[in-house]
Amino acid sequence: MANAFTLPFDLTQLFAENRPRLAHMHDASAFAHDFATSVQLSPDQSALLQRTALLHDIGYAPAIQHYKFHPLDGALFLEKYGEDPWVVEGVLRHSLAEHKAATLPHVAGLYAARPVIDAAQWLVQAVTIADWRAAGVGGRVSFGQRLNDIITRNPDNPGKAARATDMVSHVRRWFTTFMHIAFQATPLPWIFSDVDNTLICPGQALSKRNAHSLRAYVLQGGRFSLATGKHPDSIRALVEELHLVDVPHIAVNGTCVLHNSTIRLLAHLPEDATHLAQRLESMGLPVVMYRTGGIETGCHWTDALSDLFEQYGEIRPVASNQAGPLLKILCIVKDDDARREQDLRELADTFGVACCRSDAQFLEFLPKDGNKGLALRTILQEAQWPLLHSIAVGDSENDAPMFAQCGMCAAVANASVSSLRGADWILPACHESGMAELLDVIGKHGWAGIGNE
Repeated sequence: MANAFTLPFDLTQLFAENRPRLAHMHDASAFAHDFATSVQLSPDQSALLQRTALLHDIGYAPAIQHYKFHPLDGALFLEKYGEDPWVVEGVLRHSLAEHKAATLPHVAGLYAARPVIDAAQWLVQAVTIADWRAAGVGGRVSFGQRLNDIITRNPDNPGKAARATDMVSHVRRWFTTFMHIAFQATPLPWIFSDVDNTLICPGQALSKRNAHSLRAYVLQGGRFSLATGKHPDSIRALVEELHLVDVPHIAVNGTCVLHNSTIRLLAHLPEDATHLAQRLESMGLPVVMYRTGGIETGCHWTDALSDLFEQYGEIRPVASNQAGPLLKILCIVKDDDARREQDLRELADTFGVACCRSDAQFLEFLPKDGNKGLALRTILQEAQWPLLHSIAVGDSENDAPMFAQCGMCAAVANASVSSLRGADWILPACHESGMAELLDVIGKHGWAGIGNE
């Protein structure tokens, strides 16, 4: 078909007063590209899906609203321009629109009069999947993050929240079915796992059950990477213990990768970010700075905090300057003071850096182009591995970008509230070796097991 983005009208002008909606449509189309590549759609199918995803919410444009039901308004508008009938079908029926239409007297008859294009239903499902992986105001999200986004943006509309909760179960099932069909020859997805409080309880060794299931998964041909906020030197022993030296692992929250015993830099803070560390210290907060050569302490750091780091399996911070670029700044601040946390996040904005939690007591400042999700994407692209043939597992805010990039995601039961809401399913807690349960199910059934568990 024609170029997916050549349009006979000005889409930007149609959404001049609603740029967040337009951003959502563009991000749905971007996800559609990743989906098409992952499940190996033909070039024509890929273009068809990307175009439909780009246009799926065009009915929200004020200038074309007639029935005030955006799937129908969008479909009728596109028909006037001679749009491909399958694109029209995808817009008309995405997200089970015909089910809601049946409850609306002013549009029910119009839907009933339009025959379903049976051969296009794969497209309807695929564009709905893409819709559900783009946040309502733009940005890549997981299915769970999208559901939480809808509920949060519609606090006074319990009906919409209920429909969305029902809808996400359909979308997840469609997605796992696509993946199961596409990867019957290589059924095991690449798994990226957080370490502390996900794979290993801080202060303890890797559980025998997790170790057994992980080794079995790898022996079956599955790939497994650690994805941690820790310094790469802190995970070397674990990587060697698991015989995963030849697999890339994400460290320092995505600013670098450990692969074949070598640290590779992906992103770093500007050196003047040390002024941010000084600001944090002026507030009385203990701070450490991560560099490729090690972790250096600030003036308020104590031996007790270094002991805490060692309990978490982190290398011991030192008072001397360490070699290499600045990867991240970590400060000790508990999550029980919402106002202070908001102030610190606003401070991060003023310095042009990202901010996230990796633990109830660790708040981190990172480069905006450095997170677990972007590092994961880089690893899979370089390995020529389908992006969505992957699963992320975590427990905290710093895992959210990874949840958004992977095909699906899971959280352990002890995870933060935001992680639990963003996950596609909940595993037993870390201390119950929840990771082993995931590995065993996927190892036995692949994507089909995910759809049935």
